[in-house]
Amino acid sequence: MPSTFPFHDPRLDLIPAEHLAADGIDEDWTDALRARGGWSDGHIATLEAAIELYWDRYDDLAEKAGYLSPPRLRSIGVIRDPESVRPYAQILNESTSTLYLQDLHPELSHPEFVAYLLAFGERAAETGEMLKVAVHLAPWWFDRSEEECAAFANAAQSATRPDARLYRAIANALPWLRRLRHRRLRPARKSSGYREIPGTGLLVPRANEGDPDELIGQIQRSATDTLRSFHSKHGSSTGGPHDEFLEWLADAKPAVLITDARERVLWDPEKAAACGTLHARIASCGDEVVTSIREDLQCIDERSRRFLASVRDVASLPLPDGDAAQSGYSFLHRTRRIIGYNLDEPGIERREVPAIPYARAMLGARTLHEWGHLAVDAGWVPRDVDGALWDELRQALAAQLDELIRSLPKATATAVKQDIADLSVSTSAGEALVDIFERRLPDYQANLLAARYQNEAEREAYVRQNIRPVRREYDASRVLRMLVRYLYEMQYLGFSRVEDPRAYFFETTWFESDFFDTGILDEERLDLLATAAHRLCDAHRIETERFVGLPDLG
Repeated sequence: MPSTFPFHDPRLDLIPAEHLAADGIDEDWTDALRARGGWSDGHIATLEAAIELYWDRYDDLAEKAGYLSPPRLRSIGVIRDPESVRPYAQILNESTSTLYLQDLHPELSHPEFVAYLLAFGERAAETGEMLKVAVHLAPWWFDRSEEECAAFANAAQSATRPDARLYRAIANALPWLRRLRHRRLRPARKSSGYREIPGTGLLVPRANEGDPDELIGQIQRSATDTLRSFHSKHGSSTGGPHDEFLEWLADAKPAVLITDARERVLWDPEKAAACGTLHARIASCGDEVVTSIREDLQCIDERSRRFLASVRDVASLPLPDGDAAQSGYSFLHRTRRIIGYNLDEPGIERREVPAIPYARAMLGARTLHEWGHLAVDAGWVPRDVDGALWDELRQALAAQLDELIRSLPKATATAVKQDIADLSVSTSAGEALVDIFERRLPDYQANLLAARYQNEAEREAYVRQNIRPVRREYDASRVLRMLVRYLYEMQYLGFSRVEDPRAYFFETTWFESDFFDTGILDEERLDLLATAAHRLCDAHRIETERFVGLPDLG
């Protein structure tokens, strides 16, 4: 197998997006699932049939309904033990659909059930919330036969996944979900007898007026109870791991500051024996949670010490930027040359549940990335071209962008008119967009160095976490800024082992829908833009003389 990354975490088998297609999983990866994951032919057959159903139906709905995005390739993470991973966790950001191995049981489950799970997860990732998804996906059921609906309902009834109650509620709602109308798919004869669900074109009959809100309420209660149950299972404590953890902190003095939501230091390696404040904060944590926190700190400590041990003159590293954000997987403390770890980091639940799959790989990657930023600030990853050539490279990208702007389709030109005016106050819009691109380059420079220290799991996690759709962050008036963001983020794939980076990028981000299908770009123009953007990134090098035994990029 070319990569161990997909089986990095024993709790989960990952099927990378590049090994998936609209009709299933490529043969190499089905062999890997049998050999490494112990999957049966029945499990594989269930998933492959579900992928094909999902893709065909979702693609058709997206084209006809007008409010759903087309399907895209997302890695599929299959959790082996339902009690080991926090439900609803976004593994590797929005790039992964999450299933449970029991969902694929060839006798207890059914492709109809799994196909809907994939559709539900895609819509939740697209909108950033899950409560309204079942209602938004009502058209999924319009053309389903009684047998198909029954197969879904029976599998939902047999499901053992932690949130099975949610899908049973959807199964119970099928009779009225199938009675809904839609302005395009199933027009109503008299719209006055219906209430429209904003942004969808769905029409709710008066007789079912309260049903959508009732289903949303059931989903909310189910999700709340599912999370509460998971938290309770991981909240038990014997006290032993807590004492061992505090003893380890005092003895090992890991190179990390532990902070809280208010940026107060809870533990400092320079005062390693002073653990009272931290002890109070973790007293209610379960044993598994305390062990997970300790493993996080060991990860940060090992990466930090390894990086600093390779630096010839650590004292020549500058102090961090005083305005640096004090959040994320890890971060450089704004007044000291040390990595910080926020025990109350929003969205991670470090004091409630163990780290989710690949979170620690991201933690290691982020820690090395932060040290890379400090080396960039020191001038150790400089441009490798003179000022005149740099200006020439900038102008080449600006010229391509200005030419693109001149050839925009009428609808796009109208939408971006004000933004172009804002960009063009003191220079051309293309040059202003290059300024935006250039402001991201310190991140690339940090990656260039950090990738030398990251292991395969860390590099792949970092890349796949960052290659994702960003359309929610940009309205139609700022589509050119979104393009520049993508031109930059395409560079991440240079650090990955993905064999066909362009195909991976297209198939996982809706790039083709947003730029090719709208007529903004064609592949030839994208080639010109991507080449010009890459030349700006490629015009940097690492000053290897600053390091002792700088690792090669494996």
